Amino acid sequence: MPVRGASRVARLRSAMNATTHAIFGVAALAGSFLLVGEEPPLYAYPAAVVAAWLPDVDNPRSRLGNGLSKMKNPVLNRITRPVSWALRVTSFLLFRTVGHRTLTHSLLGVALFVVLVAPVATFSLDLFAALVAGFVSHLVADALNKSGVPLFWPAGWRFKLLPRGVRSGGVAEFAVALVVAAGAACGIYALHLAGAFVAGG
Repeated sequence: MPVRGASRVARLRSAMNATTHAIFGVAALAGSFLLVGEEPPLYAYPAAVVAAWLPDVDNPRSRLGNGLSKMKNPVLNRITRPVSWALRVTSFLLFRTVGHRTLTHSLLGVALFVVLVAPVATFSLDLFAALVAGFVSHLVADALNKSGVPLFWPAGWRFKLLPRGVRSGGVAEFAVALVVAAGAACGIYALHLAGAFVAGG
């Protein structure tokens, strides 16, 4: 029983971290589009969430590092299986070669990601912006953590936004996620709903 209970706690913390990063991704997307005064397409939001999970692909136990979840539809399973295996192989290689929170959590990792997704900009600047905003938001969120992020990897120095940092899976992280979620909600309202209410009035 204690082992099973511990595994449940581990899964809860992992899920909470993934949720926190998803919230940061949405907030980053909303904030960046507010700054330029444009309304993002709705498909940009899930793209930002996935991109916000991507830096943790170097962790085999992360949301994407463990592959995609199995679906009830066998056809969808066959379609997503190659992507799932690609994620697992990438996660394994990154974890074994550079470890967790190294390359993908650095400015070098951001630059490489921008190069990889640059072709997306040719057919959708909005999607490109969503992917970059989501990826960068992950580093911002982890910079609030006790461990910080190695922005100048392979140099070992770690950047922290808070001196003591926020413990992963703790009450402080939950509070931060709530505050950021509130900000994201305000941003989404301003981008998509405020004009409709004014026009309706």
